[in-house]
Order: sequence, then C-alpha cells, then structure tokens
Amino acid sequence: MKIGLIADTHDTIAPFEGVRDKVATAFDGAELILHLGDLSTTGVLDQLAEIAPVVAVRSPADPDAEPPRLFDGPHVIEAGGLAIGMVNTLGDADPAALFGRPVDVVVHGGTHEASIGRAGGVLSVNPGSPTLANEVSVAVLEIDGGTAEATIVPMA
Repeated sequence: MKIGLIADTHDTIAPFEGVRDKVATAFDGAELILHLGDLSTTGVLDQLAEIAPVVAVRSPADPDAEPPRLFDGPHVIEAGGLAIGMVNTLGDADPAALFGRPVDVVVHGGTHEASIGRAGGVLSVNPGSPTLANEVSVAVLEIDGGTAEATIVPMA
C-alpha cells in the first residue's frame, strides 16, 4: 500500500495550486493521503482528494473537525494492516501514551522539516512542508507485508 504524507501546507499563506501538480506526481499510485495539520483551509483537502482519498488531523489554527476527513488529533487509522498514529505536533510524547494504544507508525508535521526515524520499533515520519520550508518536501509511506518504509520526496 502506498500512502502520501503531507503537512504544513498553510494554503492561505502559500497557495496550494502552485505545488499541486508536483504533489500529484509524488503521490502517483497512492491509495490514501494523510495530511498532518497546518492546512489553514479545507480547500487543500478538496484538491488532495482529486489525487486519492484523504484523512487529515487539524492543528489548533485549522478549521473545525469534519469527520471522516478532518479529525482533532491525535488520531489513529488502520491501513495496510498497520496502526498509524496521526498528529500535527509530536514533541517528546511517548507514542503509546499519546495515541492511547500501541502504533506501528507515527506521522506528524508542525516543524516544516522532513525527518524519518525509528524508536522502539515505531517508524516516525515528518514529511516537511511542500510550500513553506527551506527544503520543500512531502513523503511517501509504503506498507508491504506488515512492514512500513518511508521516503522523503523533495518538491524543488
């Protein structure tokens, strides 16, 4: 299963239309897109939904929750046989405590800086920002046979 990861689009500051085609190329073949907050408006979710189904968590400044596509975080989804914890800002929180259950993957945004790491068997991915970062990016999460791997995809 291929999942597109995106965060920190801030579409009222940096119009998403300017990067939509690059994001669509990066997410080609994705079965799902996860947006990790700081979206500013739900318009970006509408545009992402033209690429693949979208599930998002909101940051405090984002529009009100609109389940099933926009949730207050932290939020857990099941995809590709794995539990994926979604949150806008991870901080130093213990993932099991943050999500109220064990998760296999944690995806988060908030920093505008892409990163991939592992701690205690949990994969952690921050896709960075496709619009407001020194190095603009998104990420792709691939799940195969119960194993998850992530790749940062530069947008420049």
